[in-house]
Amino acid sequence: MKQSIKNCLVVDDLPFNTQVLKAQLTHIGLEVDCSFSGKSAIKMAFEKDYDFIFMDISMPDIKGDEAAQSILDYSTKEPRPIIFALSGHDAPELMPSCFTMWLTKPVSKQKLEAIIEQVSLND
Repeated sequence: MKQSIKNCLVVDDLPFNTQVLKAQLTHIGLEVDCSFSGKSAIKMAFEKDYDFIFMDISMPDIKGDEAAQSILDYSTKEPRPIIFALSGHDAPELMPSCFTMWLTKPVSKQKLEAIIEQVSLND
């Protein structure tokens, strides 16, 4: 994995989900911040450069795809973050174009390592 990719934002309205994903990502050597709402995630993404954002698609304030699209539309940072959709349902055919990949929860540590390695090689 490239050293330059290290900052992640995990967004989920359920604290347990964010803590599990944060622990997995931290264990594989990434720095992780957490947000519990779409509005907060948008604000955080404009204040800090994130390499990856793991965004729950179903949140009460702003849907994950709306938050992700806002981050991509208004970001002036290059490169823009890679945003992964998180869902409890396996329905990648419904994935909006603002997401790079659909991940069905729970996501295994092995799956996270593989996708991070994959996108790092394409960087």
